[in-house]
Amino acid sequence: MPSFGVLGPLEYRCAKRGLVPLPGERQRRLLAVLLAHKGRVVSSAALAEAIFADRPPANPTAALHNQLSRLRRSLSEEVLVSTPHGYRINGWTDADEFECLIDAARRDQTRAAELLTKAVGLWRGSAYGEFTELEDVRLEAIRLDELHRVAVEERAEALVAIGRAAEAAPTLESFVTAHPLRERALATLMRALYATGRHADALGYYANYRRQLADELGLEPSVTLQRLELDILRHGLDRPSAFTPAAFDRMAIRHIRRHDGNRIAVATVGEGATVVSVPAWVTSLDLIAAGRDPRASLLENLARRTRLTLYDRLGTGLSRGPLVPDHGLDAATAELESVLEQVTGPATLVAVSQSGPVAVNMAVRRPDLVERLVLIATYANGPATFSAEMASAAVSLIRSHPRVGATLLAGLYRPNAGDEACQLLAAVLGAAAEPATTADYLAAVYSTDVTSLLPQVTVPALVMHYTGDRVIPFVGGQQLARGLSDARFVPLDGPFHVPDARDLGIITDAVIEFIAHAGRQSRSSHYQERSDFTHARCCGADPFLDHAGRDSATTVP
Repeated sequence: MPSFGVLGPLEYRCAKRGLVPLPGERQRRLLAVLLAHKGRVVSSAALAEAIFADRPPANPTAALHNQLSRLRRSLSEEVLVSTPHGYRINGWTDADEFECLIDAARRDQTRAAELLTKAVGLWRGSAYGEFTELEDVRLEAIRLDELHRVAVEERAEALVAIGRAAEAAPTLESFVTAHPLRERALATLMRALYATGRHADALGYYANYRRQLADELGLEPSVTLQRLELDILRHGLDRPSAFTPAAFDRMAIRHIRRHDGNRIAVATVGEGATVVSVPAWVTSLDLIAAGRDPRASLLENLARRTRLTLYDRLGTGLSRGPLVPDHGLDAATAELESVLEQVTGPATLVAVSQSGPVAVNMAVRRPDLVERLVLIATYANGPATFSAEMASAAVSLIRSHPRVGATLLAGLYRPNAGDEACQLLAAVLGAAAEPATTADYLAAVYSTDVTSLLPQVTVPALVMHYTGDRVIPFVGGQQLARGLSDARFVPLDGPFHVPDARDLGIITDAVIEFIAHAGRQSRSSHYQERSDFTHARCCGADPFLDHAGRDSATTVP
């Protein structure tokens, strides 16, 4: 059977002729597009676009047929197949072999190290290396390159698990240096270094990771990784073992029925005042527990000091399954109402990012179930906050090219984040829900407007927003606070969207103190107590303002 090499520079091998030189640049581009869609028909229009986009000929159809004929002469019979709707390529690729080896390793743990070593050895460079400027080829290359990184991690885990840590460590050190934000690889490296007596090096890699995670993503290491560091400090790792990802040991997870009968996953963790985190856009409980969600560090801090309940919206995370019948505000509010009625009772609602309007609507709809609101980096009026052009483009991109769209949006979360950080954030969005669900929920974000409801909110609210936020502009938080009758506004200095790791202390303290003070006030009274919140990264004047702009707290230096 003829075979193609795509895990590096494009290659073609034939049983009779061995490695066959491929023809000119345009034929190679055609082959790359066809292989990226291997087994599926590619239309003539798509192929013509791939090879003639820079300089279309007078007769694209005839020119395309000429290039395809030249390509067919270089290949074995029946490799390039014509159909009424386009063209298809047949044959086996090294990417097919690579994926088969990974599947086999996951089914047979006793041979996992051997099979994964063989799989990783197939790579000769970046997938489709010379043709990633072609959109379809680039998307397939991104998928394969990520699977390659996962295979490297799984191979290292398999080696450490069978006592071959010394063999795994050198490859992992190079890998972690190249990909410093991949927690799974770091955890395995720390175990491998510990097993080979290099305890200080293991802790050094952890310290570097912690600094870069804060700088790039504004997050703290997950609880799992923090425990691993503590085990190494205490010399408590008796033997190397594979990395265990999610930290659900403190979470009590259950499924409840929504207002429409569909089931959603709900998790509760911690002790103290009852707090419900309202999901933003698309989220996943397991990603939050693993520390990968942008809000994970804040929620972990709150869980240490409150009884925190989280849930996955229908169609996302652990609540996947049936099609989502309604992505709008009222459906999201009814879903939150189900959580409050069946799980928590009256609670403080913490709404970060796109979930603010749902919390506001809930406070008007069922004031008996809402004790207070904590609104961080959110808004009231979508059409007034987001440009229509940007909203339309973002939804279309998420729907048509989800990985690209998610990566571009992820770059807004952390302005100075590198490519890998953006890819990790994009992977969180991709893992939380299917592209169609993600796009539909995003469309609802941009169209929601609860401005008219703000005067009807009677519970106290704490509003916090970064001045340089590029996801939801600062003006969105200002308008929200001014529209509420009993709000404290805390501007935060920085170009971030979700809470930055260096601000977690002051933000968590502010939330906890607000819950404690607001709980001692009647709902109709305006909170006048002066609170001393100090933090170097907050704005220099009037951090707590009521809706009329009057000073209601101590100025933060």
